[in-house]
Amino acid sequence: MFNYNKLADIVFEGGGIKGIGLVGALKTFELKGYNFKNICGNSAGSIVAALLAVGYDANEIKKLMFSLDYTKICDKNRFNIPLFSNTRNLLFKKGIYKGDYIKNWIDDALSYKLKSRNKKKVTFGDLIIPNEKGILLKSNKYKRKYKLHIIATDITSGKMLILPEDIEEFGMNPDDLEVSLAIRMSISIPYFFQPVTLNNINTNKKSLIVDGGVLSNYPVWIFDNDIPHWPTIGLKLGGNKELREHKITNILNFTSSIIETMLEAQDDIHIREMDFLRTVKIDTLDIKTTDFNISIKKITDLYNSGEKCAREFLDSWDKNYKRHQMLRGNSFNSDRISNFI
Repeated sequence: MFNYNKLADIVFEGGGIKGIGLVGALKTFELKGYNFKNICGNSAGSIVAALLAVGYDANEIKKLMFSLDYTKICDKNRFNIPLFSNTRNLLFKKGIYKGDYIKNWIDDALSYKLKSRNKKKVTFGDLIIPNEKGILLKSNKYKRKYKLHIIATDITSGKMLILPEDIEEFGMNPDDLEVSLAIRMSISIPYFFQPVTLNNINTNKKSLIVDGGVLSNYPVWIFDNDIPHWPTIGLKLGGNKELREHKITNILNFTSSIIETMLEAQDDIHIREMDFLRTVKIDTLDIKTTDFNISIKKITDLYNSGEKCAREFLDSWDKNYKRHQMLRGNSFNSDRISNFI
């Protein structure tokens, strides 16, 4: 029989409001005895990843997600004139919504769990794994010592950011990077949320940072190395097999259609078989990425769908993991394999 009381790394895909499904899947893994060492997320997945990294369990994250006022996520400037304000924000601020509400909510949730009320913000320095010397991506730059990694995109330089390490390029110490700021960068859905402006301390040049999904919405590769000591499991937010048509009549729903296509139209064909075998594909019930007026019933349905899809994944995980190992070139030694069987 498969031994479910084991260690794994976990990666959470981005997907806006659909990220609620990730929490349901996480609950299933916890019930099977999983513990997660290294955690990575993009966009909405970065929120779940950060909450898990500071010590919340799936039940606690569920309570947070179910109590969040999603309508406030779409926060605008104080003086708001419908359509005019949207157009003005798009033209001059490069995004409709500020993103302050969700960032403040994350700050409160992280600080509460770490009991760090005397400290203003939780930083990546608070999430260091003691005595961990491992690296990521065969690079001494990226460290396994950080329990959490978050993906964002620097559209000014046209490159992916793996945070916290890549913040060094802006003259900052990765230990000092606020987790909520990294998340705010990662959730900056283009046109929807205003991008984060980062100032390079060394050059005084400014960069605009947006959703990591622009370059990698599903970074399941991040913890791979030549000889992995435990599996990496990815939670991917899927949709219906057939893409729905977008009704485009004005600049706003044209913009919305770009967002939906960019973040949702990712077919399984783009996932290598090796990665597909370690991927939980969560049915997101045709719910849109930016449906922040979501009903409590849809929230519940998304959560339940995550639980169900994770159970189905685990039903064949022992067989699929062996196949994954073979495709990795038999990287695991037989004694490591025996730890998971």
